[in-house]
Amino acid sequence: MRVFTLLLIFAIPMQVLFGQSYLNKLETPEDFEKLSGTPLVEKYGQVNAVKLVFDLNSEKLYFLNAKNYKYHYAFCNEYLNYRGELGYFNEHNYSTSKKRRFLLGNLNHFKNQNRYSLEIAASDAMEPASIIRLHQLVQQNTFTKHDLTFLLNSNRLQKEANHLKTFIPILYPSDIYGQLDYQAISKFKGRGILRFIGDFEAEKDLIRPNDIIVLNETPLYLPTVAGIIVSEFQTPLSHLTILGQNRKIPIAAYKKIFLDAPISRLKGKWVQYEVKSHTFLLRVSKSKRPIKRRQKRIKLTHDLRVDSLVGVENIQKRSSDFVGNKAANFGLLYQLSKKAAFKTPEGAFAIPFFFYDKHMESAGGRPLLEKILLLNTTTDQDSIRTLLKKLRKSITKTPLNKAFLSTVEKRISKTNGTDRMRFRSSTNAEDTKGFSGAGLYTSKTGILDHPKKTIEKAIKKVWASLWSYEAYMERAYFDIPQQQVFMGILVHRSFPNEAVNGVAITKNLYRKDTQGFVVNAQLGNENVVAPNTDITSDQFICYPDQADMLYKNTIDIITTSSLTNGELTMSQKEIEHLANQLALVKQYFHKKKYRSKAYLDLGIDVEFKLDGADRQLYIKQARIYND
Repeated sequence: MRVFTLLLIFAIPMQVLFGQSYLNKLETPEDFEKLSGTPLVEKYGQVNAVKLVFDLNSEKLYFLNAKNYKYHYAFCNEYLNYRGELGYFNEHNYSTSKKRRFLLGNLNHFKNQNRYSLEIAASDAMEPASIIRLHQLVQQNTFTKHDLTFLLNSNRLQKEANHLKTFIPILYPSDIYGQLDYQAISKFKGRGILRFIGDFEAEKDLIRPNDIIVLNETPLYLPTVAGIIVSEFQTPLSHLTILGQNRKIPIAAYKKIFLDAPISRLKGKWVQYEVKSHTFLLRVSKSKRPIKRRQKRIKLTHDLRVDSLVGVENIQKRSSDFVGNKAANFGLLYQLSKKAAFKTPEGAFAIPFFFYDKHMESAGGRPLLEKILLLNTTTDQDSIRTLLKKLRKSITKTPLNKAFLSTVEKRISKTNGTDRMRFRSSTNAEDTKGFSGAGLYTSKTGILDHPKKTIEKAIKKVWASLWSYEAYMERAYFDIPQQQVFMGILVHRSFPNEAVNGVAITKNLYRKDTQGFVVNAQLGNENVVAPNTDITSDQFICYPDQADMLYKNTIDIITTSSLTNGELTMSQKEIEHLANQLALVKQYFHKKKYRSKAYLDLGIDVEFKLDGADRQLYIKQARIYND
């Protein structure tokens, strides 16, 4: 049996400069490869880097061996006899201090473009004159010559672009991001049959749990599979990313997947599949058994005793038992907003499980559900799909209790300045440890006295979404007891014309155990989590004021929105304000819900908006980030 091993990015070179700490010149690409390693901040795939130090005292340039030195400080301390402590080193050697002794940077090789670029830390305040000098020194002492660019990886550096480009070639992060071929999405191992899917909607019912599927589009729902290779890049909070990480299955994006002949020759064969930061591996497998994955049992609780609408001021952490996790988390956000500098959407209240349960009874939903529960999710999928459709129809066609509907409409008319409200799913089977439920349930807009977008229709559509085929099968994958799942609804004013919408994760996804928040932002209503094809959103790492001084006011840009001509959708001041509020959210949720988790490792998935003429910051959702 022939074995294929596909290294799509780069393999670590076998030849190592054992015992050699540095070179003063890089004469050839081979010299670079001998010294290179993985960048500390792995924000791009398909890149390796050589750290470099220019000693201002001796005016000598050093290219460091990554096998010997992980940090610039270690080399300066051990080899150049720098005796200051790390804190002192950072304070002076990433600043404009007169005590600065070193110019520090990375020489990056973007493999798929065969492009070399000088990069300094996004937090480095190095002045333009020093940047130009360092660039020229690297150019003179390497084989890169006039092909060497300088990467403008921060908001500060991009403001200096016009000045810098008169002296040195510059490169924008979007130029790198837009030409990447590979992205690690969910770094796990899998085993299964490689299946190419040309039309997901037409072929999705043919997909089996043992398949490793190759897709040319991003599905809104992820079927039960052993792994995925998709041709489209994903954001850190796309539904595909979240579901892949929850299930612990390998997922990678490779833009050229349908053009790769060696991979296509593996079609229909059992393969081993592993996703790594800079490559993925595929090879024929001798074993024809999938890798077993143990899922932690998700415990559900529900309380049907609360039989009235719950104002946001009365929603607490423990309210999740009767209004669901999304509404309970929103209540925490509301409490925090009273002493923070962000708002939560106005007019908020929750519809408890009680009303959903009563409507299910009126609609005859329970007997239907009992029939569905008798079916096997592996062999009876068509029957499950048919009966779930019937269940949803019974929910949407059965009229709401008139007294209940009147109460909801009166609440909206009396407590809010708008007749346009957003009705958002809030179940006991989402937004929790081990199970995000991202994208499984529906949110709807309801408008008072509107002939089509009625309040009644919005409520019933949200309730019915609990029993979509996709949601049912996802819960089955995690062995969640379906009869214990209940739907509450979080209601608040809608945002039809926001200036910016975005999502953030309150941990640094690109450098473990390091400060920093990852943010995706986009203009207006353009979807950040599931953008249209060929539309890119802002992605950057930002830091709150309480972070180390080294990172203060730093915006480490990964890419910029394709709708803004290379500009960030938010100003420096707005990003700094967002970072400080994200820090408060993280601290609050750590204290209230997640004390057992290490603070740096805690990611809270936050949804935010800038709205109105004053671009007021609103935070509308917070939940744990399961990775």
